[in-house]
Amino acid sequence: MAGTVKLEKLGLPGVFMNCDTFDDDAGSAAVDNGMPAVRHHKISSAEFYKLRGSVETIRPLVEKIFDELVDAIVTPLTSEETDTSQLPPDTDGLPQLLYIGDSYEEAYENFNQSYLVKQWGDGLPMVAPTPDRIRWMLTGTKRLSQEVLGTINPKNGTATIEKIAINAVMAGARPEYFPVIISVIEALTDNKFDDLHVLASAGSFGLLIVVGGPIGKELNMNSGIGFLGHSNRANNTIGRAVRLATLNIGRTWPAKNDMALIGRLSAHTFFTFAENSDMSPWQPYHASRGFPAEQSCVTVASIHGSGPLQHFYGGMIMTWTADGILDRMVDDLLRSSRRTLREWGQKGMGVVPGSGVGANNHMVILFPELVEEYKKMGYDQTKLQDEIYRRVSVPYEDLTSEEIEAIKTGMELGVVPPERKLVFEKALHPGEKVPLLMMPENIHLFVAGGAPGCAFSFNYYRVPPYTHTAIMTRPITGATLTRAGV
Repeated sequence: MAGTVKLEKLGLPGVFMNCDTFDDDAGSAAVDNGMPAVRHHKISSAEFYKLRGSVETIRPLVEKIFDELVDAIVTPLTSEETDTSQLPPDTDGLPQLLYIGDSYEEAYENFNQSYLVKQWGDGLPMVAPTPDRIRWMLTGTKRLSQEVLGTINPKNGTATIEKIAINAVMAGARPEYFPVIISVIEALTDNKFDDLHVLASAGSFGLLIVVGGPIGKELNMNSGIGFLGHSNRANNTIGRAVRLATLNIGRTWPAKNDMALIGRLSAHTFFTFAENSDMSPWQPYHASRGFPAEQSCVTVASIHGSGPLQHFYGGMIMTWTADGILDRMVDDLLRSSRRTLREWGQKGMGVVPGSGVGANNHMVILFPELVEEYKKMGYDQTKLQDEIYRRVSVPYEDLTSEEIEAIKTGMELGVVPPERKLVFEKALHPGEKVPLLMMPENIHLFVAGGAPGCAFSFNYYRVPPYTHTAIMTRPITGATLTRAGV
């Protein structure tokens, strides 16, 4: 829809075509892009998705709607379509609402039901954001309540410290957690981070939220057995506060403009946990991103949602060795990376070369016992990244002609970053090995879990569709109730 509106503003009339399942989404996007009445023509989802497999099967549907599309293009605009007053008024203020009932329980139920009807809730009971509770949440930070962090997609709602506090209250968070929540929102509102794709795409993507440094232990976050599960207030409410903030500030709603076809796994809390610094022999992840190891930081990363885990094993049933898990990790990356190799010859979905195609980022979670073994073998994070990168490669002679052409085209299109072109130019010769990962830094290593533990990974596009990155680390600052994160 954004492209259609841009063309209209350039004086190039057009009609946006969408399936009826996405009709609300198209209308919502038209408003977001400042042209609520842009013409869009809907077709039957049931027909389109069933018939789209070949030219022969889709032809009858195309013939049926072709004249309708032509009419929509050539028919002059109506007065309603040229009326710019249709743009919704600014509703950025914070309303004061009163909920009453014959008992506290009835008033509380009225509050929760009303918020759901207004699309301000996530389907679970919430804590009422009273002025006292909002002030209580704000005691967790030195930052001013009206400070603006940025905007959240898709509706570009303005994220202030006060608005984030309201959502943190509703999530059941404590003020001690608030600086972590703020830092996550800082990452999401950074212009370089692609929050639109992860919050609105049909692909059911999700967020990984990883807290590193001493604040995780101080908040009693779960970094051991069950770290992705329930029953830890810090893990669960930090993630839920972020979810509610994206819902209420970004104004997303399922099947309206959040088009995740199967929903988003761990949708209420995202995948939120802390690194196990007590048991890890390595520095925390954020040290690899240029932050001091002793600092408290949070890393936010987009991840694929459907079938999110690649399991390299460990656990309490099967025996394991460090070499065996490394072999399995390399084998998995070889298979998955080889499958996407032909995509390197595509420019990508978005404006950034390589967006949504080609090599992925891999967020690998290793358990402490395993990392102890890797340390004995001489691996720190950087050396293990380099080893995985070296082994996830194939002899030039094993590549098909299509794969070789895809890599060469990727270098021409900018899918292969300029700083990596020499690596691939050297590799594309007989006797050489061609890497299937773009660079060692596409392997992101975190340590979490207990004894026993499991090794697994999430992945996502190396370059997201709409901006430049889908992984960002932010320092946690401004804390008033903890020793860390001040």
